[in-house]
Amino acid sequence: MKKLWISIVVGLLIVPLLFQAPAKAAVTPIRIIIDGVQLSTEQPPVMVNGRTMVPLRAIFEAFNAAIKWDQKTQTVTAVQEDTTVILKIGSKTATINNRSVSLDVPGQNLKGRTMVPTRFVSEALGREVGWNQTTKVVTVTTPVPAGVNTAPVSGVTTQDISDFGDGRDLQISFNRVADESLVDHYRVLIVKAGNSLDLSSALAIPASNYSSVMVTGANPVVKLTAASRTADGEVLKSSQGYIAYVLTVGKGSNISALSGSSSTLTLTNNIAPVISNVQVTDNGDYGDGRDLSVSFNKLADETKISSYRIFVVKAANYSAFNLAKANSVVSAYYTQVTKTGANLTQILSSGARDTDGALIQTGVSYRVFAMAVDSSNTANNVLSAASSPVTLSSIGISSLYVTDVNDYNDGRDLKVSFTHAADETYISQYRILVVPTSYYSSYSLSEANNVSGANYTAVSTSGSSTSLVLTSSTRDVRGTLLKSGINYKVYILSIRSGGNAGSNILSPASAEITLWNDFSMSAATNLSVTDVNDYGDGRDLRVSFTHASDETYVSQYRILVVPTSYYSSFSLSDANNVSSANYSSVGTSGSTTSQVLTSSARDVRGNLLKNEISYRVYVLSIGSGSYAGSGVLSSASSVITLLNSSSVSAVSGLAVSDVTDFGDGRDLKVSFTHASDETYIREYRILVVPTSYYSSFSLSDANNVSTYTSAGTSGNSTSIILDASARDVRGTTIKDGISYKVYVLSVGIANYAGPNVLSGESSVITLAGKTPLTSVTNVTYSVDKGNLLIGFTKSSNEANILEYRVYVVPSKQGFGAADALGVPASQYKAVAPNGSNPTVAAAARDVNGNAIASGIKYKVYVLAVANNYGVQNGGLSDSSEEFEL
Repeated sequence: MKKLWISIVVGLLIVPLLFQAPAKAAVTPIRIIIDGVQLSTEQPPVMVNGRTMVPLRAIFEAFNAAIKWDQKTQTVTAVQEDTTVILKIGSKTATINNRSVSLDVPGQNLKGRTMVPTRFVSEALGREVGWNQTTKVVTVTTPVPAGVNTAPVSGVTTQDISDFGDGRDLQISFNRVADESLVDHYRVLIVKAGNSLDLSSALAIPASNYSSVMVTGANPVVKLTAASRTADGEVLKSSQGYIAYVLTVGKGSNISALSGSSSTLTLTNNIAPVISNVQVTDNGDYGDGRDLSVSFNKLADETKISSYRIFVVKAANYSAFNLAKANSVVSAYYTQVTKTGANLTQILSSGARDTDGALIQTGVSYRVFAMAVDSSNTANNVLSAASSPVTLSSIGISSLYVTDVNDYNDGRDLKVSFTHAADETYISQYRILVVPTSYYSSYSLSEANNVSGANYTAVSTSGSSTSLVLTSSTRDVRGTLLKSGINYKVYILSIRSGGNAGSNILSPASAEITLWNDFSMSAATNLSVTDVNDYGDGRDLRVSFTHASDETYVSQYRILVVPTSYYSSFSLSDANNVSSANYSSVGTSGSTTSQVLTSSARDVRGNLLKNEISYRVYVLSIGSGSYAGSGVLSSASSVITLLNSSSVSAVSGLAVSDVTDFGDGRDLKVSFTHASDETYIREYRILVVPTSYYSSFSLSDANNVSTYTSAGTSGNSTSIILDASARDVRGTTIKDGISYKVYVLSVGIANYAGPNVLSGESSVITLAGKTPLTSVTNVTYSVDKGNLLIGFTKSSNEANILEYRVYVVPSKQGFGAADALGVPASQYKAVAPNGSNPTVAAAARDVNGNAIASGIKYKVYVLAVANNYGVQNGGLSDSSEEFEL
């Protein structure tokens, strides 16, 4: 129906102002709001003699009017439905449907832009105009006709975006209605899969069961909330299929419309499985694994789980225990538990061992882990967090010490001290057991219970402690008299009485002791270690030390290489027990030793030395001749990890690009390929270098930089957009207009012996804001041998243009920039900008897909399409003259 014309008013503002250019506008800029959406223009609106002037193309395209510009006569013709407006630049007379209308202020060119009066154009095309003097806002409103059908939205799409298990996982997007002047708002409606929805049912859904979306002039993207519900009022949840509809709600009495449904989406909760609440308690007094009770909560989903494993880890080592180490533990060193479908509680066995292979015993602090075993892939096993620490207590003795007190060469040289059990109610006596270590790598309760009465020393429960020098007739547990030069450990067996008879308790072993005559011998000093080669074996390790000041009783020195992952400390007892194949001997000749080990050198556990293992080195002084004392162990060296010195390499494929328009580091994207071998690389550092301060940038410069962006070694490449706070190497915030080069520094791990490695430089980049497009001009046509040839004058700035698109449009058809961007590629001719004014053959079809035919009148338009440096703010040319083939 025809729109009622509103009489053209004399002026937009009450108080006329003198002509002023945009540079001298009021502090508050003028804004134009059309149907609730702010009009974006390449030239800000300005006041001319009290009238708001706006760029010609921006206002007409906002009303979806077809525009024709006559460059020769400086005349614009705009057509919208049944209304034609003709306005000549510089003239105070315009026409609306051939009716002359007077203008207070004519259209005019300001700073190279064609500007027209806002109120005249808006009211001429049937809009209502308002002005707020305080806020400097022009409001343009499209009158809403009554009882008109609104259009349904299209392209309703759902996406699972998170793992909360509720509405926060669901995101809905859709294409807005082309003409939103009839639309009040949209409603997003969620329906369980298998159900359908019609318009009347959609309108009846209460507000608590849908999500409202306001009209913004853009295609909406809606993220639901934890409280979002289906149309039936059920809270959204995972493992349920849903479909989405969008209801277009008409303004006033206009009729609403329901979209088609989305495809079905089932929300899936992909939160990683976890074993929780690992608890460990001391529930017995056996002095072994039976004292340890472990409980934990099973996995919520056990469908892929075959069993569970319980790992007992010495508390001193637990922080390094991870899934990889758990998977490598041999079966004898963990407890297997069958899944039961319920949370588990397990008391370990008397033979249970910790992950180092030692029997579980009292007096040692442990932490416990549980692991769910995947039935098909060990990489999918799930390891719990560590339990709190537990130390098994016992009613047995404590504080067991042994010392060499005399030089009789028998039992009188050995003094044994210990604290009695706190509760001796059920203890009848204690037995001191002297165990030669050459015969026993471990000593069990069963062996202790079977020792003959002649081969132990009995001690009564009188008093709270015992400190006893043994007798000359004291024998070890094998029946041999004690003597010098033999290595022993001492145990105390607490003998239970009454109803507890038979459940005796064996103490942990004492420190190892060897009875010697008291001659003096001292340790090696000034021990140092260095990484000297790159063989990947013992030849990489040099050991240097100063010999004992008095070597009278020293027969040799033994170099002991100790892996730190197995020994938090290393004792004289440990050193005396190292096999001859697992140390390097050094003679007493000279006052110092500086020796590179051999390729066959082994650590004290018997493993060949190699890269990437952390070691400490000790030197054991060995007695000789009449010396009867124990060896003397040096202090530990510093920790050393043997590494190749040339194994850190630079990144490659370094590229930089300007990706956004924030005016800070978020505009800069840096991409590179990681080093092929990252074994010794801890991290990469992205260094942004201002070219005005550095003609070159060296490794030394890079090592001293404190402002950089870190990137990890995960994956084969990195592509990262820096953040707003990112700074260059001088500490200055990254910003537009500054020329930079980017480098990446490969940084070695803590014990890596070589230098860091600096990449080559990137190309120079200067961050710049995106600029509006300049449309082409002088669109012409000609026909040559049946071909339609189009010519035009290129845009004045092609730096922000991706391509030109040439459209053939039936002359009576309205055509704007929004229409142009929606035309399929087969229905226009694309032309790459090359710095010259092109002449190209048009596409064989018009913008509607119809073959171009004789007898039909056409016009030609050219659209400039923005690249990453441009803003698509229209870009459509004026049409050519009307023609037909």
